[in-house]
Amino acid sequence: MHTSTPLRRQVLCQSHDAFIDSRELEPSLTRLNRWLVAFFLTTTVCLLPGWARANPIYHDIPICHGFGCNIESMISLSAAEWRSVAGWLKANAPDPSTERDHIRQAIGWMEVLVGRHGPGREDRALDLKHVAYRTGQMDCIDESINTTTYLKLFEIQSLLRWHRVVERIQRRALFDAHWASQIEEIQTGDRYVIDSWFQDNGLLPNVQKTEDWADIPFYTALHDNSAD
Repeated sequence: MHTSTPLRRQVLCQSHDAFIDSRELEPSLTRLNRWLVAFFLTTTVCLLPGWARANPIYHDIPICHGFGCNIESMISLSAAEWRSVAGWLKANAPDPSTERDHIRQAIGWMEVLVGRHGPGREDRALDLKHVAYRTGQMDCIDESINTTTYLKLFEIQSLLRWHRVVERIQRRALFDAHWASQIEEIQTGDRYVIDSWFQDNGLLPNVQKTEDWADIPFYTALHDNSAD
């Protein structure tokens, strides 16, 4: 009879000690959980910039070709290639006219680089003679969409000081129509067309006031009036 009493006391003591240990352990677990959450959040925040750098703006650029953007290819530039384009616009232009010239140079060079990674390198001025057989040939719809894409990349990267990118524009004549990209001078509201269709890939596009660009013969919109 007396031998069972110490055993019961021992069991009760062990149970009581375990209960005390579990209560003492709870705050430690809470602190551990808080530490893990803080570590996870800190690590995530630290990794986000690196993740963003892994997907830079000059990757996965959509390029239209095949007439009417019938085909869209995704190309990516290297960091060095993108810097070579941005270099035309990095130095702040002293006035809008200078910036338009820099934009012209940047668009021409962007076409060269894009052509290294896709079929655009085969694009020739105009398109009427190359409809049937030239892979990568672009019509004015393709050209205007692509040029606008490049301009928006410049704008997103804050490379444009004097201009903003606006919608594409179409001029119509009796027998045909023609598309081009547009920018707007911020101070004056004057709009300028950037038209890449009249030159081979990589050559400098026409840049002229929209009102001058729209002044065409009534019978055709495909007349290059940039030198008129």
